[in-house]
Amino acid sequence: MQEMVGLNVWLQKAADLLTSNRITVDGHRYTAPSLDTGDFGRKDYANQFMWDSCFHAIIWRWIDPLMAQDELLSLISRQVTTGVDAGMIPHCNYWRGGGEWLWAQPGRSSITQPPLIAIAANLVFERSQDRSFLSRIYAQVGAYHDWFDRRRDPDGDGLVCLIHPWEAGGDVLPRWDRGMKFVPFEHEAARTLRIALAGVLTEYDADPVALAEHGWFHVETMDFNAIRAADMEAMAEIAGTLGKPEESAYWQRRAEAIREAFRARMIVEGLPYDLEGLDERPILQASAGQFMTLFGGCPTMEQAERLVNQLQESRFWTPYPVPTSPTDAETFAPELYWRGNVWPSVNWLIYQGLRRYGFHEVANELAARSMAMLAQSGFWEFYHPLTGQGLGGKNFSWAALILDMAASIMPI
Repeated sequence: MQEMVGLNVWLQKAADLLTSNRITVDGHRYTAPSLDTGDFGRKDYANQFMWDSCFHAIIWRWIDPLMAQDELLSLISRQVTTGVDAGMIPHCNYWRGGGEWLWAQPGRSSITQPPLIAIAANLVFERSQDRSFLSRIYAQVGAYHDWFDRRRDPDGDGLVCLIHPWEAGGDVLPRWDRGMKFVPFEHEAARTLRIALAGVLTEYDADPVALAEHGWFHVETMDFNAIRAADMEAMAEIAGTLGKPEESAYWQRRAEAIREAFRARMIVEGLPYDLEGLDERPILQASAGQFMTLFGGCPTMEQAERLVNQLQESRFWTPYPVPTSPTDAETFAPELYWRGNVWPSVNWLIYQGLRRYGFHEVANELAARSMAMLAQSGFWEFYHPLTGQGLGGKNFSWAALILDMAASIMPI
């Protein structure tokens, strides 16, 4: 009984947090990641970011399913409708303008982020049972995945590429150091180069082949592609709900094609790795991204067992897991942005992947340690893996994802 009361109290705290970060503009409602500048002095977190909004919808569904729907509908409302990038859903909506300096247009970015929209919509539908909402999401996300095939899989191998680290969600992971020429790594210099790359994308019309041929960032990432497989799987479920069995089977086939390509091209000595450049050199770095591939059902069972064994090594299974980079890596610097911290979004994806493969005890332990971290420090952008200290932006909306994990050990 005490555990149930405790979770309900936390859900109310999450409701207060999300409500305080909610923004209504131009007839749309969405949740800002944070309206507090936090440790890094950022002021751009009032904009709407793609995978943040997907995670916000996932937690909103427990509190206000209609708000969860509005979160996703506002996200897809600025989908590109014309030109070579028709179908693309941007990683950032600038609802009050201000994007010109980066993207040569005021209202949206020219890149995307991990495609979790169908996944989030399916979870929201379980609570709202609103088929009209599901139908609208289905049509637009379908066009979005077609855009990926057309624009981001130039070699036709079934694996899409990213052309900017911002697309990965993990902006400055050590995995990108070589591709971004961050050697040696310097925090401010890396940030300056990421901003400069946005302008380069405009110069090359966001063409991944032209960018790669001129030495710019071009990576097929294991976790992004796994998330995309899961999103296509969610599209299959949505199609089934909408009474479209043939289209459901079609989306299942597309999801499985990604898994087959993943197993054929991204596995090195039994573990998954990213592929860099047109020659697809593997980025042989251990990272939390490897565990995130479980979310999409991409590893075989044997590969999954190896991943779970690696996850439980002390370098990843810290007092407050899971750091994005292992503690024994030269690049491990958990006070720095994406350089070995614990992120609620990453933990949620790993948690779901563990459950998918039947590793329920490990998943429950990850949920328990994540909840202990939240209870100790509150709602932060990311956390220190050794101390649990909150870092980055404070009063951060997606930290409430931890409650979605904790529901398995603290029933609602």
